[in-house]
Amino acid sequence: MGKLARNRGRVRMFRLLMGLAARIRNLPEKLTPPAFRVMQISTAFWQSRALYTATRLGLADALGDDRKDIAELADTLNLDAGHLYRLLRMLAANGIFRQTAPREFANNDSSHYLRSERSPSIRELVLMHHSPEMTRAWNDWLEPCIRSGGVPFREANGHELFEYMDRNRDFDLLFSRAMDSVENLIGNAWLEDFNWGAFERIIDVGGSRGGKALAVLEAWPQLRAVVFDRPQLIDTARDFWTGKIPEEILERVDFQAGDMFHAIPAAASERDLFVLFAIFHGLSDGDGRRLLANLRAACGARRSHVLIGDTVADERDIDPAIAAFDMQMLVGTRGRERTLAEWTALLQDGGFRLVEVVEVRSFAKLLLAAPS
Repeated sequence: MGKLARNRGRVRMFRLLMGLAARIRNLPEKLTPPAFRVMQISTAFWQSRALYTATRLGLADALGDDRKDIAELADTLNLDAGHLYRLLRMLAANGIFRQTAPREFANNDSSHYLRSERSPSIRELVLMHHSPEMTRAWNDWLEPCIRSGGVPFREANGHELFEYMDRNRDFDLLFSRAMDSVENLIGNAWLEDFNWGAFERIIDVGGSRGGKALAVLEAWPQLRAVVFDRPQLIDTARDFWTGKIPEEILERVDFQAGDMFHAIPAAASERDLFVLFAIFHGLSDGDGRRLLANLRAACGARRSHVLIGDTVADERDIDPAIAAFDMQMLVGTRGRERTLAEWTALLQDGGFRLVEVVEVRSFAKLLLAAPS
């Protein structure tokens, strides 16, 4: 099989722009006095909690496409006008919302992403990351677990993340909606940077309700897909998409429920591709090997390939965003953001060889693997 990377020029330009943005982002660190920089990081939670509160209160929805006076907005939402003014003033000073006149505010390009009735939105991501389940883990259990090697989420909530989701439907739905909206951070252009035309069917393992698989099928009409995830997601997936996407695309998808740690739908030919987006970074090496064993069994005698969409962490000078993702994995799971050496070792232990690392227009990369 030849190289499957596409749009190399666009990907290279994306990487250059991301590098430039990182250098610009790091300028305050070089120009700000060190002690003040430490205080900025120390108090960053003030901004994040203010953002979460504004999201919970539905301020972006209430503002809509209009500008509104604080008194009117407070009356509509039954809030204290003085407190609401100070909350919006702080967020506007930090680039979320826009102050259009004294005591008058409107949405801006950033706050529009907090609207529930508008697409794209990252509202559910904000709500999930600041949910009581997550904040307890960060606030109360990070230090004890740094000492013990435990998982803060489990200590805070009594169960591992996915076991907790199975027992708590509201959090499960919030988490699933948040994961569905991750693509709204950078869009789906990166899906164009891989040659899906080399395959006939994709099997999207842990694919939630199938948003990424459907985006691929829309661009590649010869493809079919299986979307495989837990029953509580799969049972409502087809109804969720009915009327939102063309029926011709939906007809090419088979939604299957199951447990990827028990068994994975089997490959039908060598032109099947198993796809796993943002799955492995939430798994320990032991669980990663279990999943790879099931993928190898699903490949069977077919020479099928596996495509893993995840970050590749640098050995040193790690990107701050990837380092932050890694800490979120530490707090919530037994997984990590792996280096290329760690990916190679994990795949080898699971009976796979790394075929190609595909650069795409995303903070993640695509790792193409085949059974050894």
